[in-house]
Amino acid sequence: MILLCGTHLMRSQQQTVYTSYLLNPYLYNPAYAGVVQGTQFTLGHRNQWVGFDGAPKVSMLSGWGNFKKKPQMAAGGMVISDRSGLIQRTAFQGSYAYHLKFNKKYAMSFGLAFGGVQYNVKLYDAKPYDQDDNFLSSEVLRAFAFDANAGVHFYSKEFFLGLSNQQMLNSKIRWSNTNGRLSPHYYAYTGYNFRISKDSDWVVQPSVLVRMSAPVPHQFEYHLRVIYNEMIWIGGSFREKSSASVLFGCNLFKALSLSYAYDFTTTDLSNYSSGSQEICVSYLFPFKRKKSAAEMAKEADETELNTIDNSIKTNLKNKKKTEKEAKKKAEEEAKKKEEAEKEKKPEEPKVENPESKDQENKEGEEKPERE
Repeated sequence: MILLCGTHLMRSQQQTVYTSYLLNPYLYNPAYAGVVQGTQFTLGHRNQWVGFDGAPKVSMLSGWGNFKKKPQMAAGGMVISDRSGLIQRTAFQGSYAYHLKFNKKYAMSFGLAFGGVQYNVKLYDAKPYDQDDNFLSSEVLRAFAFDANAGVHFYSKEFFLGLSNQQMLNSKIRWSNTNGRLSPHYYAYTGYNFRISKDSDWVVQPSVLVRMSAPVPHQFEYHLRVIYNEMIWIGGSFREKSSASVLFGCNLFKALSLSYAYDFTTTDLSNYSSGSQEICVSYLFPFKRKKSAAEMAKEADETELNTIDNSIKTNLKNKKKTEKEAKKKAEEEAKKKEEAEKEKKPEEPKVENPESKDQENKEGEEKPERE
C-alpha cells in the first residue's frame, strides 16, 4: 500500500483543479499578487464529485498586498488543505511579486514563491479485508517536500495573459521505504474584456486555460463570463474530458466578492457523482498610501499647470465669444444705419426732357386731319 501511495503521487496530477480560478489567479500564479492595488484575502472550498466515497475536498486561504512605500512590490501567502481518500495534502507558500509598468495602459509582473508540501496518509481510516491487521489500524505515514513556484502576468484593463510553473523544483517526497516526486505543473491562461459599446455597462469576458503535467495529457479549459456594471456576473466553462460548469457571482461595496460554481461531470463518474461544487469569498482592503513630499510637490505643480492651462483656454474662449458678439453687433448697427438713411432720403422730382416735348408737338402739327 505504501508503494501504491508513492506511485500515485509520482504519476497523477498532484494539484487541485479550480473552476473559479479567474476570481483569484494567485492560486496558479504568484505574479498575480498586487495586480489590484490593496490587500486582498480569499477563502474558498471545493467539494469534488459529490456522492463519491473518498472524493477530494479542498479548502484554501490566500492573502496578498502591496508595499505602502513601494506599491510596485507585493507579498503574499497561501495555505491549501486537500483531502482525497486516505491522503491528506497540506501545501503552503510565501510569495513576492514585482510589477513593471510599460505605460499608463500596460504592465507586467514577475512572481516567485517558496514553501512546502506535507503529506499524511491515515492508514487507520482504511477498510482492510483483514480486520485484525494492526498495522493499518494504527499507522500514519508522513512525508514532506520543499516546493517553489514562479510566474509572469501581463495585463491591462481589458487584456490579461499569464504563464506559471508550479512545483518547479521536482522535489523528492521521502516516505519511509520509497520516494516520490512533486511533478512540475505548467499553466497558461489568457482572456479579454469586450465592452458591448463605449458607454455600456455590459462586458463579455472569454478566456482559456491550459494545464500541463507529464505524463498526464495537457488539458484545455474554456470560460465565458458576462459582467454587468462590475457588480454581478454569470458564466459557463468547459473542461476537456472532465466537466462542464455554470458560475455566478457578485461584488458588494466594491470590496466583497462572492462566487459559486457547479461542475457537471461529463465522464463515467457521472454514474456515481452528482457533480462538484465550489464557493469562493474574497475581501479587498483598498490601498491607501501616504504620498511623499516629492509626490505632493509634483501633484501641486501639475494642479497649478492644469489651472493655468484651463485659465488660458477659458480666456481664449471668452475672447472669441466677445469678438463674435462685437462683430455681430457692428453688423446689426450698420444694417440699421443703412435702413435709416434710406428712409431719410427725399424722392427726386420727375424732370421732363424739353427736346422730347418739342418733338411730340412737331409730330402733332404734321399729322393730317382725317375727313
